[in-house]
Amino acid sequence: MRVQKVGYNNLININSKTQQNNTTSPARTIQTDKSARDVAAANNIAFHGLFGSPSLSEKFRYGMEALDGNSILVVTDIEKEEDINNKLKTFADRIDIPVLKKYTLVVKENELKNNNNLNSSFGVFKKDNKFYVINLGPFFSLTVKKPKEELDTKKHYVKLGDIRELEQDTAIETGEWIWNNDKHKFVFLPPYKYNPANAEKYLDVKTITGNQSAISSVNRTMLAALTAKPSKEKKVDNKHRITFADVGGLDDIIAELRKFVIRPARYPQVFEHVRLNKGILLYGPPRCGKTLLGLALANEAGLNYTYMNAGEFKQGIVGESEKMVRRSFSKIMEDPGILFIDEFDAVAKTRQGSQSSSHDDSVVNQFLGCMSDLEKSSITSFVIAATNRKDLLDNAITSTGRFGLHLEIPIPDEKGLEAIYNIHAKGKNYDNDVSVPELIKEMKNSNFNGSDVAEMISIGYFNALERLGMNAKMDAGTFTMQDMKNISIAREDLISAFKKIASQKAIR
Repeated sequence: MRVQKVGYNNLININSKTQQNNTTSPARTIQTDKSARDVAAANNIAFHGLFGSPSLSEKFRYGMEALDGNSILVVTDIEKEEDINNKLKTFADRIDIPVLKKYTLVVKENELKNNNNLNSSFGVFKKDNKFYVINLGPFFSLTVKKPKEELDTKKHYVKLGDIRELEQDTAIETGEWIWNNDKHKFVFLPPYKYNPANAEKYLDVKTITGNQSAISSVNRTMLAALTAKPSKEKKVDNKHRITFADVGGLDDIIAELRKFVIRPARYPQVFEHVRLNKGILLYGPPRCGKTLLGLALANEAGLNYTYMNAGEFKQGIVGESEKMVRRSFSKIMEDPGILFIDEFDAVAKTRQGSQSSSHDDSVVNQFLGCMSDLEKSSITSFVIAATNRKDLLDNAITSTGRFGLHLEIPIPDEKGLEAIYNIHAKGKNYDNDVSVPELIKEMKNSNFNGSDVAEMISIGYFNALERLGMNAKMDAGTFTMQDMKNISIAREDLISAFKKIASQKAIR
């Protein structure tokens, strides 16, 4: 950090206007509004002391105009995207809007007077037509105050991770020290129009879509998706933050997993002389949460997570199946992690000893050998196997020392259905005629599983969009963010969805 203190702190002008006589600015492609506000702000530039980059000011304004209640604008001089993304994920729970889009404005070193860095990156987001700034660090040097106010550290300093509402004519100080020039104050003037087109063109933009609803869960998931690196391997990033809070009706199972997996993973020194259950079998009817539970377990334990369907182990070339088994185990033998194997009965059926089953027998033998090696090792890695047909599995596979911990994932009872319903219902508006107890009772009578509950609410939401005319608005291009507030699910939407799923289950 090279900060040369030569004058007053740098002030950044939110919603600043075009610098006069700027011929290189991207804003030249847009008709400049001649309103009184524009005239009053004409001399305000986004980063006081900029040389050779007046377009930076306008790019900042573009980001401000693009904020819609589901997006965040990040201003940073950190060029390594992963570093600033980690800050965003650290403070995800504090940003109380569902973040679906991220705009990033990177401030180059040569764009600041004296070639200094910003002492703190920051994010700006909009909620209920109000704007908020969050200090993303790496330092505490972010100040929010009216330009003529005397500095009051308790009142004006914004600590790392803290959020402050931006009032009109409020300035943000980022820490770069410059020569005093009272003409150039960084003053917040709320954008007078909503226009994301320029931000999409001139800023770095990442977008994901989703309809998850618990705000803190949404932000952990959304920001992880926005910042995730592409991977060629079929590996689920443990930063995809599905947690036990997203799993309903399995409290007893979760308690067992905390006992046998999470605590040993977090405190391996406590269990150094205890044989761990490194092979865990989840069994029960389909679509009851086994796969979701495995991903949530990895995130809760802080372990890498690799998903495989057992069918992938079946290779046509002799010896390739066994090689794939060994390769999958080698990953968790090197780094603590969870290998989740779905549809386990496809490769771990009882060995018959006949010529026709010799291929499957060799794969089972390979699993037995790899599990023995894992059990003997000191690494806190686990293999979670899921099956709908426990009765088909080889006895040696399900014995102690291999997959010795068996946990049944049953069809949810009424209490479980209610917990699952509440998870998927969060963040959506419902009419007063919706009776949750009535729905729970009907779902129980129809043997609904967790996936059925989630699908019912999803279809109910789509039904509401159709009933309220939102589909027509979206097709016509007249849908606005204001329409989001008018979406409410009625009893008829859910009943229609319930009947559709119940009829499909009856056909099956």
